[in-house]
Amino acid sequence: MSEVNEVNIEVKHRNKGSLKARKTAARLLAVQVVYQGLQNKVSPSSLYDEYMTHRRGMDLDDGFMVEPDVPLFQGLISGITDRWGDIQQIIQPRVQEIGDVQNLLASVLICGAYELLAHNDIDTPIIISDYLDITVGFFSGNEPKLVNGILDAVAKELRNF
Repeated sequence: MSEVNEVNIEVKHRNKGSLKARKTAARLLAVQVVYQGLQNKVSPSSLYDEYMTHRRGMDLDDGFMVEPDVPLFQGLISGITDRWGDIQQIIQPRVQEIGDVQNLLASVLICGAYELLAHNDIDTPIIISDYLDITVGFFSGNEPKLVNGILDAVAKELRNF
């Protein structure tokens, strides 16, 4: 046996994914940014560069995370930062009825509420469905029903349907 070990170098390619998958990845990253911002008490926009440099297209156990839709991700982070007060006014009354809400669940609601507020060009069911999928990825209890109910109420208030 040779003492020289051959090293297999695997060239890893980022998974571009479909447009839908890239939009979902952008929403997931936005939730993570808002969560980290809440945990560390910093503005989400201060974390943008970290996520774009180190966290997008992350290596996962079963491959790479799909590349996010960068314009959507950037718009979510800057919009959430700019309209923080508006978003809090929208979700706070609904969250207060529930009691203590974890920062992760609050992050999903913040992102979903912002998108319902600011992105009238995206159909309501698409937005709510993506945030439900994200919620299911993190929680196994009643949280998806809670997110669905709150985002549905926010949509009815903001979008008049």
